[in-house]
Amino acid sequence: MLTRSFIFVRGLSEDQERALWGRGILDWALARAHVDEVAAVLGNARAQKLVEQVGEAQAAQERGDHAWFKTNWPEREVWRLWEGYCRSDQAALVDIETTGLTPGFDQITVIGLANAAGARAFVAGRPQAPDEPLDRFREAIKGHHLLVTFNGVNFDVPFIEKHFRDANFHFDQPHLDLLVLARVLGLSGGLKDMEKQLGITRADDIKEVRGNLAVQLWNQWRAGDLAAYQRLVTYCKADCTNLTQFAGILYRRRWEQIHTPHARVIDFAKIKGQQLTLF
Repeated sequence: MLTRSFIFVRGLSEDQERALWGRGILDWALARAHVDEVAAVLGNARAQKLVEQVGEAQAAQERGDHAWFKTNWPEREVWRLWEGYCRSDQAALVDIETTGLTPGFDQITVIGLANAAGARAFVAGRPQAPDEPLDRFREAIKGHHLLVTFNGVNFDVPFIEKHFRDANFHFDQPHLDLLVLARVLGLSGGLKDMEKQLGITRADDIKEVRGNLAVQLWNQWRAGDLAAYQRLVTYCKADCTNLTQFAGILYRRRWEQIHTPHARVIDFAKIKGQQLTLF
């Protein structure tokens, strides 16, 4: 969880973070309460810096300042923000369908956006109720503190930002690209392949849909096939909503890798003969 992470502290290595966990400094509160233990790992000056930066992070979280986390949190460690960082309805699970693979040349046909409140689709051309026009996505993404995609760094984000370039739109949330985390964990293939490896299932009518078929469905819809439209939108929404379960599994696996083997619970109050004071 968020408050067990120290990796955002400038200059702190993974080994030093694990050493802190091994010394019983398992969260921000314990670091602030036991600076001497932090100093035993980092030295006095760096221990004070860590406490200062922990305070900055805590203040940013409390005021909902996602821009602070986008600027100060290491991109490779954004997966740690999946739990404890924001409410589940503030995490935007985003996926797009397009006419091809080249941002700025090919066009977005559907943007899917899901969070704990449900899934929405923003569709080019003539969206069918209850779906919405593409341009409304810019307003819908406001209020979300975390962007979650699968291969969004290379695909979804460049496409969306190019589509809205005349409005000078850019994502200002920290971005969790689950493809990066999945590769770290040794998963292979695309999203649907990985879902199968993890036991995540889809409805029968869309379980075999891939990007190339999504292009065909869009062309069929342009020719007036409403069933193709509904299948395409359902597929895009599923890509978004399934990311919730997918992210949760990857998060737990990675946390078990890097934290659990090193974390050591210590009763500082008993050891030091005093009441533990957190703040």
